[in-house]
Amino acid sequence: MGCYQANVMTSSSIEVDIHISQEEVQRAYEGVESVYAQATDGRSIRFPVRILWSFIGHDGIHGRFLIHFGEHNKFESVVRIA
Repeated sequence: MGCYQANVMTSSSIEVDIHISQEEVQRAYEGVESVYAQATDGRSIRFPVRILWSFIGHDGIHGRFLIHFGEHNKFESVVRIA
């Protein structure tokens, strides 16, 4: 799905550039559960696409997001930062 670039900020958060087209969002509604991204340091991240639903626009999901993780890498929150 889409184009992703991530930049690790701290051990409990990661900055991710997300560009998911409207067509890819539709496919996610139909069963795709995870988004995969690669951090600039080479590490990979996988997170549930559902955490981005509140950011869907008419052209999909686009922007830079800061994803916060808690203990055991459990998702806590996501905010759009650009």
